[in-house]
This record gives sequence, C-alpha cells and structure tokens, in this order.
Amino acid sequence: MTAAAPVGPAVRRARWIAVLLACFASLAVAQQVQLENRVYEIAGKLRCPVCTSESVADSSVQLAIQMREIIQEQLNDGRSEAQILAFFQERYGDWILLDPPKRGLHLLVWVLPVVGAILGVTALFVLGRRWQRRSHEPIDVDPADLARVRSELASEET
Repeated sequence: MTAAAPVGPAVRRARWIAVLLACFASLAVAQQVQLENRVYEIAGKLRCPVCTSESVADSSVQLAIQMREIIQEQLNDGRSEAQILAFFQERYGDWILLDPPKRGLHLLVWVLPVVGAILGVTALFVLGRRWQRRSHEPIDVDPADLARVRSELASEET
C-alpha cells in the first residue's frame, strides 16, 4: 500500500480557484434565469401587435421576439416594470396592454358590468316585491260575473 502523495500549495490554490469559478458560473446562470423570468413576466402583460389574441410572452413571431429583447435591454439598463410598460404604451397606445388602464374610456369596461349587475338585481328585487304585493291584494270581481261562473259550475256538477 502506498501513501497518498502530499498535495502542494499550487494544487490547493487551483482547486480553490476552480470552486470559486464554479460558484460564479452558477450565480451568473441563476441571474440569467431570473432575468429571463422577469422578461417573460413583463411580456405577459403586453399584447402581441401581430397576433392580438396572444401576449408578447406567448407569441413566437419576430416582432414579439424583438419586443422581449427590448424588455431585456431595458431591464439591464435598470428600468422598472412600470417604466417598461409606459415605454410600450407610449409607442402603441393603451391597446398594447392586456390589462387596460382603469381610467377614461377604459373605466367603462371595468365599471359598466358592475353597474349593470347592480341595476339588474335591484330591478328583480323591486319587481318581485311588486308581484308579491299584488298576489295578496283582493281582486275586485263584478257580482254579475261571479253569479254567472257559480251557476255554470253548478250546472256542470249536476
């Protein structure tokens, strides 16, 4: 049996450098993955100008790819999500946002269904109460008509 050869300082230093390089490489990969996730998160809030039924994150057309690259560049420049969305909104208008802003004409999109539902429920409640009250009111019947119905019912029983 032979004893292991002693490891010199140069070999130990090389191992430490390799470990540090591996740590930095994994950190760089993690940062890149985090950046890509952030790009797709922001791109998911933008409508693709070519295929309007998809978000920029879901679309595979060239324009959507370019828009994702712009988002990544702006994130690298330190811009916030709000600034990036405002950048695209300035160029394309409010239409580019999948979630329209809750102001101006777009406010109707958010408020009108709620107002309609409240009015519908209120109308059903008022009409229901009115129908319920009318069902308990006595009906005014002409005595001549009542006598005729009673005589016909009596003639059918015999």
